[in-house]
Amino acid sequence: MIPALKNFYEQQHAKDLTALKRLYERHTKDCIRAAELTVDSGRRQQYLNLARQWTEAAASLQASTARC
Repeated sequence: MIPALKNFYEQQHAKDLTALKRLYERHTKDCIRAAELTVDSGRRQQYLNLARQWTEAAASLQASTARC
């Protein structure tokens, strides 16, 4: 799911990488919040995994903008 969303977002925000990074960070926070609210441990782990993936996406974006 995340690769498809990343592709879509990167196409939509190609000229504004700061906005893209903020979007990824917002997804991270939303996933963490959802993990905190759920009582199902399997679902919690899924949310935390998604949060990690969004964090990695933001970090790789940060790294790519630093090289430019």
